[in-house]
Amino acid sequence: MNKTSFIVFLILILGIAGGVVWYLVDTSSKSLGTENTVVVSVPTLNESKAIYTNGIYGFTLLYPEDSVVNYEFSTSYHLPAQWRANADPAVSGKHIVEVVPYSTESDHSYPRHYTALVRIGASNDPETVKTCLQASKDQGEVELADVELNGTTFKAFSFQNAGMMQYVEGVSYRTVHEDQCIALEKIRTGSSYRDDAESPDDVPQETLDAMYASLDEIVQSFRFAR
Repeated sequence: MNKTSFIVFLILILGIAGGVVWYLVDTSSKSLGTENTVVVSVPTLNESKAIYTNGIYGFTLLYPEDSVVNYEFSTSYHLPAQWRANADPAVSGKHIVEVVPYSTESDHSYPRHYTALVRIGASNDPETVKTCLQASKDQGEVELADVELNGTTFKAFSFQNAGMMQYVEGVSYRTVHEDQCIALEKIRTGSSYRDDAESPDDVPQETLDAMYASLDEIVQSFRFAR
């Protein structure tokens, strides 16, 4: 082989080798570009939200981080500390959590007291589980349209009671989950007394109504984890 033929042969070999390397690199990059990624879905939190997680009943709940969180239910004139509003006092149930984003109290201004809260309770009493999705009509519950919360359908019932210048009203969302009647309730309770002189400390009714309406965001964050 003369010198010229050798040079041509060498150029041909280098060209083939370069083509092979280019093909391998291009194929590898395309393969990597089409690799599937795993997306993990978690509740979205911002700096003003906290998360409550319950492993026993298997759910999570988001709420304003400055809320008061209780594990025993508070009481008011028309709201006893039962596992759910309007529950039969003779039926056993469990207080799970009570979240209170807003509460005010005064001895001279309107309202004398007002609390907006969300409660979650449960009962595994067989008869209670059987009637969980029915309105307690003798307690004044009125059936509303069903509500879906993150994949779970809840029956909804409004309720209210008033007397002695005090009142309670709310909505009870109920479902049966893992053989338990779960009650998720948004509630407000307060005083309707208005005989005090007008005060700069009075809280406008619009503000109180807005605090109650804001409970919907907590309710809508409820999610069963299993």
